[in-house]
Amino acid sequence: MKRLELLGEVRDTLIKAGFYVSELYLMRPIGFDLVARRDNSLLIIKVLINIDAMAEEVASELRKLSTLLKGCPLIIGQKSGAGDLQDDAIYDRFGIQTITLETLKTNLLEGIPIEVYAAPGGLYVNLDNEKIKRLRVEQNISLGSFARSLKVSRRTVQMYEDGMNATIEVTIRIEDALGTNVALPINLFRNIEYKKEVKLKSSELDVFRKFQREVFSILEKVGYTVTPLERCVFEAVSQDKKKVLLTCVDEYNKNLLKKAQAVSSISKVTEKHAVLITDKDVNKTSLEGTPLIVRRELKKIRGPEEIIDLILERLYRKN
Repeated sequence: MKRLELLGEVRDTLIKAGFYVSELYLMRPIGFDLVARRDNSLLIIKVLINIDAMAEEVASELRKLSTLLKGCPLIIGQKSGAGDLQDDAIYDRFGIQTITLETLKTNLLEGIPIEVYAAPGGLYVNLDNEKIKRLRVEQNISLGSFARSLKVSRRTVQMYEDGMNATIEVTIRIEDALGTNVALPINLFRNIEYKKEVKLKSSELDVFRKFQREVFSILEKVGYTVTPLERCVFEAVSQDKKKVLLTCVDEYNKNLLKKAQAVSSISKVTEKHAVLITDKDVNKTSLEGTPLIVRRELKKIRGPEEIIDLILERLYRKN
């Protein structure tokens, strides 16, 4: 399956599962392909054929964006350098949960929990250690007898009951011995916190053009915390105490329309306001439903509330 086909399958699966999904815009550079929301769960998704193509710096920005939007980053892939990814298992790529399309389908459409994760040495399961200990005692199984049935040491059994995870093979033996499931499901919608400094260093702003750096500076002066994003269809996420603003900063040209379409779609799914900030005075107040502010107007603004008021005014005004 080619990447474009995989993208389409992922999007269709999410829609069937009841998600509100952003439109697909194949723009470069971009660190994610889709955003999808169902109730309070927001997924920020990157789709790859080979997950080894996800570079560490791209993963870092994906984790950063997920933290800013309070979402869950997710990679959908088919293989790695070691071979095909196994279905019904979760892999890790630079701290981001990674699964196959089939795993996504069975989990979201059939409600089958994911209980297996890949780690160095093989596939493992999170054990319900309290359940194991309780059932062993209730069934009057001694620690030694239990260890023999699992083909491990008494010390290892003690470690399982204290919270250590186990391989699939050992988990199967535990379930055979106790007569019930002891695996804990893995949460696909696990929010993460990006522990490193969210804001880019000044030296890293060199990838942005002079006009973009100027806008970031103005926004910070009026009270926003601005986090520039190098691999995103919008150039920054701007925050004050109340609002998160998807901030697209670019010169007014034919490419801005395509960006406006993408930003508008992402804004609706994430339920965050978006704004286009451009350099030239134009006879428009919005593009593709996304409010438009020109540099001259931005320089007159004195606080975050004024920007939000202007966005709301233009959001409901027809050009």
